[in-house]
Amino acid sequence: MITQPSHLTRGRTSQQRSNPPASQTRRGAALLASMFVMSAISMIVIGILQTETVQFAALRNTIDYDRARYLAEAGMNHGLSKLETDISWRGSINRTEFPAGSGEFYQALVENGVGGTVVVTGAGAVGDFARTVQVVVKQGG
Repeated sequence: MITQPSHLTRGRTSQQRSNPPASQTRRGAALLASMFVMSAISMIVIGILQTETVQFAALRNTIDYDRARYLAEAGMNHGLSKLETDISWRGSINRTEFPAGSGEFYQALVENGVGGTVVVTGAGAVGDFARTVQVVVKQGG
C-alpha cells in the first residue's frame, strides 16, 4: 500500500495557503473604491461650501452698498424737507442714526450754489461703505 506523506493529508497544501479566497480580494478592492468615492465627494462638498461662502460675502457687501445709498438719499430728502419748510435755511443735519440702534447713519448739507441755486448733499454710511448723493435746486422763477 502507498501512503501519502502526512503534510499532504492534513490541512491545505502550500499552494492553497498562498492564494487567498476571491471574496477577500474583492473586499479589499471595494474598500479602496469606497475610500476614493468618499474622498471625491468630500472635495466636491468643500468646493461648494467655499463658493457659497464667497457668494454670501459678496451679497452682504452689495446689500450694505445699497443701504448706504438709500441712507444718502434719506439725508438729501431730509435737507430738502428743511429747505421746503424754510426757503432761506442753510446748514447741515448732523449724523442721524436710522433706524435707531442700527449703527447706520445719514447726514445732509444744504448750501448756496451758483446762480441762485441751492446744493443739497446727502451722505449715508453702513459698515465699510459710504455713499453720497447731491441735487442742485433752482429757487424762484
